[in-house]
Formats: sequence, structure tokens, C-alpha cells
Amino acid sequence: MTILADAPLLTPAQIGELASSLDGLHGRVLKAIERLQKDVDTRKQEIANRWKQTGVGMVDRARFAEQETLAVVRDIKANAEKELDGYLKSAGAPHAQLIAQRQFYDSPAKVLSRAALGDERRTAYLNQLAYAGPAELGHMAQVAVSSKNVPLAAAVLSLLDRMPSKDRPVGPAELAHAMRLDDFLKVGEYIKLGDARLQGILVAIRTWKHGRSNPINTVQLALRERGIDRDLIGGGDD
Repeated sequence: MTILADAPLLTPAQIGELASSLDGLHGRVLKAIERLQKDVDTRKQEIANRWKQTGVGMVDRARFAEQETLAVVRDIKANAEKELDGYLKSAGAPHAQLIAQRQFYDSPAKVLSRAALGDERRTAYLNQLAYAGPAELGHMAQVAVSSKNVPLAAAVLSLLDRMPSKDRPVGPAELAHAMRLDDFLKVGEYIKLGDARLQGILVAIRTWKHGRSNPINTVQLALRERGIDRDLIGGGDD
């Protein structure tokens, strides 16, 4: 039995807006951490300079400066906690909405099956091809792909789906894939972008809090970034 989810079906434009919001949030997080790190560096330098001007011995001076620096860094990080946690919470909702769309866009066949619903052309093609045999349907599938005729492709997909697998001149998934639907392709990249940006936010904040980076996380982020088709969706931090 199929369990129906209550997640709303969003358009590619709406999904793009969610990915863009995460992209922008990621940029703000990086700028915030850059600002905080500059504050830390400035305070460290101030402490070091101040202790250099005292008459305390070198060993004690270094120890006192280190203790004061650690206390200052703790204070800066504690004061930044609310701001950074706010960024994490802000990222949660759009990312949850974004990944909820996977069930609607995880295959080109699903996207093609919804295409041109209510369009008179799809209905007309369905009626005209209702009694078409395998050879004719196979040819119409090729015509749809070659002419980028989405209503025709959607109609042929419906008819192929009704046929026994052994009689199909072409598989429904093969037809849908060959159509290279913009909606399917773009949403896939938007979800990749949103996932990468959420991961980037988590890694950036974790690195700031712990004071060190994880090489594995850095490599994973780089691979995610390389996997995004910028030519298709544009994007990136401004």
C-alpha cells in the first residue's frame, strides 16, 4: 500500500528560491565567521602587544598572555553562540522543504508523467494514439524526443505504461530520460546546491567552534561543489 505524503509539490522556480535562500545564508555565515575571526585576531594582537610592554619575565609574560587570550576567545565564542545557532535554525526549514521535493523529482519519468496535465494537446495525442501498436508508439516516442514535444512524450509515456513490459518498443524511463526535461535537471541541481550549502554552514560553524577543520569534511564539500552544474542553474555565493 502506498503511503501518501502531505508535502506540497513545488514548482522548479519555488525550489530554486529555496536553494537560493540557503546559498545566501551560507554567504552570511561565512562573513559572520570572518568578522568573528578578525575580532579574535585583533584581540590576540592587542593582548600580545600589551604584555610586551610590561616588566614581567618572558616565560611568565607568555603564560599570562596565553591565559588572557584563551579567556577572550571563550568570551567571543560564547557571545557568538546565539548568532550562529540562529543561522543553523534559519537553514533548517528551507532545507527540509527542499529535500521533501525529492519524491516528486527523483526520476524523469515522474516529471514527464505530470507534464502537460490538463493540456488539450496531451489529451488529443492520447485519443489519437489510443489504438496505436508498438511500432507506431516507438516512432512517436522518437518524434517526441527529436521535436522536444513534451505533451506528445507525456501521452506516449502513459500509453507505454499500460503495455506489458515485453511489448513495449521503448521503456517509459528511457523515453523520459531522453527528453532531458529542464524541470527534472534543474531541480536535481537545486537540491545538490541546497545540500552543499547546508553542509557548508554546518562545517563552517563547527570549524569555528572547535578551532580546527576536518580534512574529510573539506574534501566532501569540494566534491559536492564540483558536482553542481552551474551552467544549468547559475548560483554561488555573492
